[in-house]
Amino acid sequence: MKHILKIPLLLALLFVSAVRLYAQTPEAPFHLEAVNINLGVHNGMSIDELDASGVVLPEIQPSPARTIAFPSSSYIIVKEHISTLDHAPWMQLFFSNVNLGENSYLEIISDYDQDRQFFNNQSIAEWRYYSAYFKGESLSVVLYIAPGDQNITAEVNKVIAGEYLGGGPPMPLSQCGPTDDRVASTYPYVEGRLMSFGCTGWIAATGFMLTAGHCEVLFSSSTIMEFNVPLSLSNGTTQPSAVNDQYPVNATTSVGQNSGIGDDWGLYVCGANSNTGLNPVEAQRAYYHLSKDLNPPQMFVRGFGVDVGTANQTLQFHSGTSLGETTTTSNDIFWSYQVDTEGGNSGSAILAQGVSGVNFHIVGIHTNAGCTTSNPPTGGNTGTSFEADDTETAMNVFFQTQVEYVDVDHHLSSTIGTSVSPHQSVQTAVNQANAGHGPVVSALELILIAGSNQGSGGVYNTTLSYSGATNGVVLRRTVGAVRIGPNAVATSAMSVSDESVTGEKQD
Repeated sequence: MKHILKIPLLLALLFVSAVRLYAQTPEAPFHLEAVNINLGVHNGMSIDELDASGVVLPEIQPSPARTIAFPSSSYIIVKEHISTLDHAPWMQLFFSNVNLGENSYLEIISDYDQDRQFFNNQSIAEWRYYSAYFKGESLSVVLYIAPGDQNITAEVNKVIAGEYLGGGPPMPLSQCGPTDDRVASTYPYVEGRLMSFGCTGWIAATGFMLTAGHCEVLFSSSTIMEFNVPLSLSNGTTQPSAVNDQYPVNATTSVGQNSGIGDDWGLYVCGANSNTGLNPVEAQRAYYHLSKDLNPPQMFVRGFGVDVGTANQTLQFHSGTSLGETTTTSNDIFWSYQVDTEGGNSGSAILAQGVSGVNFHIVGIHTNAGCTTSNPPTGGNTGTSFEADDTETAMNVFFQTQVEYVDVDHHLSSTIGTSVSPHQSVQTAVNQANAGHGPVVSALELILIAGSNQGSGGVYNTTLSYSGATNGVVLRRTVGAVRIGPNAVATSAMSVSDESVTGEKQD
């Protein structure tokens, strides 16, 4: 059932102009430094040289970069040290002319905290030849040339050097009322910080990630999504997450719309962490359900908004009153709510709070500031609703055009099978294939929502009946484990302690 507040065009225009709606994107200050670090061109030991040296090769095992490991004495090792010019608080490298062969690899080591990143030929290409963000002003780059590899080389041509905050004009305040009531979150599993432009992104139950459209248009080869974000420095300068919690955003496959209030959304996926080999949905194993059929009296927003001191652009949350949905004359639809947000919250999930029996369901994407700081406040902060047709359509076809979404833990039992109105039953989705759904050229794909945030979902306790549609059915799981069949038990997505989120329950 739709719950939309219809506002006449003149009134809507007066509302928008009165509260000065603006996007919330605070770029972390940085500058580029040109460098010329050439690690040379090298050939690894030949098998004959290995035999002559008396090195005994171990059984095949992975190196830190997930290549075949050799004894340390059999690598040729080249090392270079890189420092920024102005004592940067963080830095990122750009590589060029890279050839790491079959088993050679790079290691990047921070002088500040000894955090490390490893690259092989495949992973550095997936990262578009940019490194993770590292704390501090200097680091070492080590090239390990493995036996049998030829013409191994790498160059560093550019350093992205962070800058300390201080002295610049502050962003306009956008909390609702005279005080900022956001508090630090103890639930770091779903949201990530998009850097260096400082938006919020999050994992949907569908397996892709969402943010604001005005953030999606900023995606580039160097964009990183960070989870488990640490405190900033005392002056507010952001600090990167540990390398193992950073993921490269795939800017080439992202889609979005940046066409104003109610038509501002972005969808994307991330590549794997080069150290762990896991992407965010595999590592975090947590998500939010999507819905367009809720009208919650209270809203809840969690994200990386700006703040003072060590809280700046760290994960914080607040809840407040929903002001309902508005449909514009161009059929764009947005939510308004008196929930405290600041610059950097753009892209945050709008959680439906206070709906009985519903856990972690999202009704839209936060995009714009609009609250006043008066007491009492007027206006509301706003975000795109999943009622917006183009947003829902884009989510439905993000992976491919012939799909049926299935979510056993969704609040609504649906026979529609879309991203925001998924089936609860696998059999219902299979019936679409039995009915000959889709073109002859492709099989119907069932996208199954996996192990829930509460550790009890993702179990489809059913016996399937399939009569044989023309091209069959393909099963795709999204986040975590999926089990099908009587007495199936799904692996918990989180520990019991993770479920106990004081003050942050959404049910």
